[in-house]
Amino acid sequence: MKIAFVTSKTEATGGVQVFTDNLTRSLRNRGHTVSIIGEESLPIGRRTDLTPADVEVAVGEFFNDLNAEENFDAVLCNGEMGYAVNHPHAINIFHGSYYGYATSVQHLVPAELTAQRLVKTELQRVSAQGKLVVAVSDFAVKDLKESGIKVDKVIRNTVDTQIFYPSDSKIGTNVLAISRGRKFEKGFDILEELAQRGVNIRLFSDRRIDSPHVENIGFRDNRELPQEYRQAQLFLNPTRYEGGGLTTLEAMASGCPVLTTPTGYGLEIAKAIPNFVVSDVENIGEYLAKHSLISSRRREYSKQALEYFLEVHNPEIIEAEWIKTVEN
Repeated sequence: MKIAFVTSKTEATGGVQVFTDNLTRSLRNRGHTVSIIGEESLPIGRRTDLTPADVEVAVGEFFNDLNAEENFDAVLCNGEMGYAVNHPHAINIFHGSYYGYATSVQHLVPAELTAQRLVKTELQRVSAQGKLVVAVSDFAVKDLKESGIKVDKVIRNTVDTQIFYPSDSKIGTNVLAISRGRKFEKGFDILEELAQRGVNIRLFSDRRIDSPHVENIGFRDNRELPQEYRQAQLFLNPTRYEGGGLTTLEAMASGCPVLTTPTGYGLEIAKAIPNFVVSDVENIGEYLAKHSLISSRRREYSKQALEYFLEVHNPEIIEAEWIKTVEN
């Protein structure tokens, strides 16, 4: 099959790009031809002065023009990037919902930012029309439904276990936090408060936290992260909104316990391992109590984390489900 993958940016870093790269590799291993199309694919003249709302239209129209020549058998679209895509065999993949993203922090951010995100909600709704809609979590389904999008199936995310796997390591005295993004959305204010309470944090981020208890590392290559997960007391992810949560899965696949929130995969994890998820994002005392508990029983919770990952996010099962969905 000749397949196109329409995404926002082909050279970006982050969970969506990791997902795109992993699925592309799986499809190519099956002998399919896959072309990734994003904003960087546009001719220079069509990239000039694009507003965020224009990108979806420009990339979608570029795909339509390209498809007239290439005759793709199928197209996969990440989120609202399917807005202007016209193809009879299109799959729209939602890694989250702008409606959920906007409403989860509307009390913490400027009204103008919430309004911009709600515009994206409408783009997502239009994007989904006439396509097979796949969400990456049950949590995402709820918010997508509230924004008027019917989800046809859920295929959970997974991670590359050739990179992320457990190995005996000396456990350090730090928790690990990895995040790119805005302060309140990803819970940097929570990290700051926990550092003030004496929690030692190794932070991989484009943001800094000024505290004697925080080691600001910046971003590193993905292949450096497995050892970080293996040596951390736990992976701390105090996010206020996630559609899924790829770093949480990376940690668990590496045998690292997690402490996260009831959003994205956290909602599902809480049912199996309640101590991995706080019940209230804002409850600093609960983070501290669960951090202490998990750290004191790290080996036990490491085993539970890995077992959960292999049962619920098994790479072979999820890869097979994606291949079946695309090929059919």
